Amino acid sequence: MRNNIKLISLLFFIFVIFQGVNFAKTSEGSFETKLVIYEAPKTMKPAMGIKVKVGGHEVFVYNVPVNPNRRWMGNNEIELSSTPMCYFDFNGESIKIEITKDEEIKSCNILPSSYNIIPKINGKNIVFYINEPGFYTVIFNDSPKGALHIFANPIEENIPDKNDPNVIFIEPGEWTIDDIPLQRGQTIYISGGAVLHTTIHGIFLNNITIRGRGIIDGSIWKNWLTPGEIARPPINLRNSKGITIEGVILINPNAWALNLYECENTIIKNVKIITSRQNGDGITIQSSRNIHVSDSFVRSWDDSLVIKNYAGDSKFINFNNIQIWTDLAQSMEIGYETNKGMKENPVISDISFRDITVLYNFHKPVISIHNSDNALIKNIYYENIIVENALMGEGDAGDNNQLIDFAILSSQWSSTKERGNIRNVYVNNVKVLRGKFPPSRIVGYDKDHTVENVNIKNLVILGKEIKSLEEGKFKINPFVKNINISQEKILVEKFPIFSKSITETDGIVSSENLLIVKTPDQREAQTPEKFKIIQVVVPEKPSGENVALRKPISASSYQDVYMPRYAVDGRIKSYWEGKSNTYPNIVTVDLQRECDIHTIRIALNPDKIWSKRIQTFEIRYSLDGENYKVLVPRADYVFDPLTSNILDIKLPERKRLRYIQIIFYANTGATGGQIGELEIYE
Repeated sequence: MRNNIKLISLLFFIFVIFQGVNFAKTSEGSFETKLVIYEAPKTMKPAMGIKVKVGGHEVFVYNVPVNPNRRWMGNNEIELSSTPMCYFDFNGESIKIEITKDEEIKSCNILPSSYNIIPKINGKNIVFYINEPGFYTVIFNDSPKGALHIFANPIEENIPDKNDPNVIFIEPGEWTIDDIPLQRGQTIYISGGAVLHTTIHGIFLNNITIRGRGIIDGSIWKNWLTPGEIARPPINLRNSKGITIEGVILINPNAWALNLYECENTIIKNVKIITSRQNGDGITIQSSRNIHVSDSFVRSWDDSLVIKNYAGDSKFINFNNIQIWTDLAQSMEIGYETNKGMKENPVISDISFRDITVLYNFHKPVISIHNSDNALIKNIYYENIIVENALMGEGDAGDNNQLIDFAILSSQWSSTKERGNIRNVYVNNVKVLRGKFPPSRIVGYDKDHTVENVNIKNLVILGKEIKSLEEGKFKINPFVKNINISQEKILVEKFPIFSKSITETDGIVSSENLLIVKTPDQREAQTPEKFKIIQVVVPEKPSGENVALRKPISASSYQDVYMPRYAVDGRIKSYWEGKSNTYPNIVTVDLQRECDIHTIRIALNPDKIWSKRIQTFEIRYSLDGENYKVLVPRADYVFDPLTSNILDIKLPERKRLRYIQIIFYANTGATGGQIGELEIYE
């Protein structure tokens, strides 16, 4: 017996050291319920008016910003509301959840409804039990305001070694790191109990992992449309492969939350997202392939799940078992930008949304394809979609309040003059439980740009089986073909109602099966020592006049909104970027008179988020704008935030010229050449 006690103590000691789990079995051989609770950073204040206990132990309740406005709020900072959120890890048998509020609870619903959880209400207290990890949203007094989001994670396994040189290990506590540029083969682990203010980004990466139980919080930055600010997505990956993102929580980014751009072979699992500000898309996937998103939660103030073509095609993207709460815009969107890069024969294909629960949608369509460029969109699947509360049409949604909206149309986001087509869309087992009876729309553009082969099966709205387009309030036009809607008897799985006989001690976790992860004593957010940057060098400004300022400038191409005029506008945080993967990118500036120049300065945004990169280019000059000669030969040039991302090229002797042409051949930090500010000194 004494040896057994020693063994259990040893196992628990190992568990604490590695934050793993190795609990004892019961005499019957089944595992007891195990619970991991994370202290919040000492700098954080809990949500007011609510307390939560899990397994008999109090957990910290965060106050998370949300946005109840159902209309675009312009570019200024928005006065936000808030909602409570808590998280923990558990495995094993059922666990007791106790919630106490400052106000009387007259009614309470636990979403999704498929859990069939019936809480016990007693004045200001409620009790219920959960028996599996998942996402539980608690609605008080029939109002979405102040809903409690509970993120019950499975207990972590195989936590990375903090001493591994390829691991960036973020300890519990509140930390501010301007940005974290990932390298190939790296893992960043964000511990439970950590609140990290940062953006994690990378380009041209292979085999990277972002995981943990902690929070990435963008609250310290103003929204990205504020003059002088930039977008700081918590996770922003470009042109990368072999990506795993698991377990983390992303809250209140100053723009979109999780962005993949031209990425491949990616797994996203158990990610929790709550956004509240302008362009706060949840998971946005652009021109990517072989992406699998599952077992996640997204509450967003813009599109919750969205696929776009910004450069190449989008193919083989799957969303499975995801809960969505859409405060603004669409829940599951393809578009509007379907060929932003204006490539030939663009395609978006083989996209699936399966086992999706939309807890609330207040604004625009739930299921939508908006082809406002010239892409061919085909082989799209929606299956087992539950809409708990269909409240579309609020705010400035106008007539764009559909349940299903498949449309080929021009829009403010169109890049191509030509329109595209939509083919082979399958909608199976969609059910609206509560709210309004929403209309739907399927419309083509003209006789050459049509929507064809749409199969809708087992659509049920507010208990009514929809057997025709008329019954479903579908609007169609002459440019659609082969639209089928039908009902087919299916075997409906009946979920058990968790209401067994219980005692006061049921669902309580003993101290032996409890781990509390502690946070350090902090009075304010800190920067970890290894991330403290040395003094940034600001090169001395060249002598003379910058004769390029606001002069006529052109480029062979530009990406998205990053037009050539931004390279000479006198603002370092605006910039030109060449169209993706179209080297050489050529920028030409006309000084409007012949000048004797001595220095050419090329600068990028000095913010650390613009990580170190190498651009390959040459510089040519001309007096007449037609005959060019080499001024600076082709070479690799380093742009480093530690030197303010400024490159000064001093000519061996003054050169008389009127036109300067910079020809970019490569950039390790983007898929096109970049100039924040081009300065030419006379």
